[in-house]
Amino acid sequence: MLSRLFIAVVISTIALPAYATRWFEVEFIAFEQKENAELREDFSIKYPEITGKNQLDLLTDGFNLAGKEQCLQGTIQIQRNTFEPQSQVSPVCPDSYDYTQHFDVMPLSPKAEIQEHTDSIYLLDDSQLQLDDVMQKLKRKGLKPILHTGWRFPESSQTRAPNIIVYGGQRFAGNASLESIKNYINSEGYVGLLNHEFGSITHKDPDLWQLQGLMKIHVRHYLFITSEFDYRFMNDDAELQTARFSQYTRVYSGDIHYLDHPKMGMIIQIRKYKH
Repeated sequence: MLSRLFIAVVISTIALPAYATRWFEVEFIAFEQKENAELREDFSIKYPEITGKNQLDLLTDGFNLAGKEQCLQGTIQIQRNTFEPQSQVSPVCPDSYDYTQHFDVMPLSPKAEIQEHTDSIYLLDDSQLQLDDVMQKLKRKGLKPILHTGWRFPESSQTRAPNIIVYGGQRFAGNASLESIKNYINSEGYVGLLNHEFGSITHKDPDLWQLQGLMKIHVRHYLFITSEFDYRFMNDDAELQTARFSQYTRVYSGDIHYLDHPKMGMIIQIRKYKH
């Protein structure tokens, strides 16, 4: 009987995984730096487009959920399709609607369904964020936050870790499509252009955001963050300029880390989750 019990214990021990994947959650705040009249950096440099393999967009669904909440509160008004039969008219604030098109400035924090699992990477809701005291300190110093969000993720190697798509802040519209403008002139005439907002005309270039780029977090004994962002702003001549923020940083879980740049700053904390 003791022999059978010993064999059962050994088999159950062998059946257990030798290595369990650890999970973490990251929270970060991006903010504008104060204007510095003595800053002499050249921001007219044209940078190549930020690229990266295995990109994952968590924020768009979160911004859309924030937009839907504003729609339900009456802050955002959307147009129904008047050609639909009354029996098929969509809800006033449908789930499938692209609410991000209504934002000239993205919400500071995207929304998310509150989850507590280790099945797949997922966005944190703003109620799960823990750096509110840091946010208050930034505001007291006169610094303006652009984005405050976070997500949960499993440890991954540098080659397997996803590049999380990060964007937020002010929207800068892409160049208007000449074909769209021509079609508008044909239907409305040149006079109509005087009172027309070109933001509503189809764009040949995608919209740009004040903060836009990629963030990758991988584990190799330590935690490493690869962050590459474009920070966009209007100069004194009303020209759109770009400052590139590119850093590779080793961090420790639980510590609050500050990444600096002349035009923007970032505060990051990575915490252990369920281990």
